[in-house]
Amino acid sequence: MEKENKPFSMAYVLKATAKHMRKSIDISIRKTNDRWPEFVEDETKSKEVMKTLMVLHNMRAMLDRFQQENQEQFKENTNASQD
Repeated sequence: MEKENKPFSMAYVLKATAKHMRKSIDISIRKTNDRWPEFVEDETKSKEVMKTLMVLHNMRAMLDRFQQENQEQFKENTNASQD
């Protein structure tokens, strides 16, 4: 069986990973926000929902900063070998 020689790009992998991470974080923010009304009467759970949303927003900001600070890693290098 002959091995298929697929091109590889770190930039592609990083962009795809960041995209999936952002999508997952956004889904979690939306679903957590949607559940908030369930806990209006429960101060402890309301606080937990608020803290969860804050952490999720911080995670998204960290991902944005990481991409901004590592732009070179996310750029396709057209001169690189595709082995």
